[in-house]
Amino acid sequence: MPIQPDPSSLPPELRLAASIERVFADHGRSLTDDDTAADYTITLSVFRTLLEGAREQGKLGQGEFETLDGMIKGMLAAPRLLA
Repeated sequence: MPIQPDPSSLPPELRLAASIERVFADHGRSLTDDDTAADYTITLSVFRTLLEGAREQGKLGQGEFETLDGMIKGMLAAPRLLA
């Protein structure tokens, strides 16, 4: 059995990717699967569109939008980081 690194020693981007992958694994899926990764990317794109709409309607400030958009961008990197 290979030695697993201490998760706290991983860069934040890899910790996030591993955390998201665990959620998918709990459902029998993996972001390393091209179809699953595509579905994941589409879903995040739709969520980003929702945030843009909230910003345009004044429900979300520009700073809040930028913070959340940055989080989405980090999440979008997960499939590539796991490949």
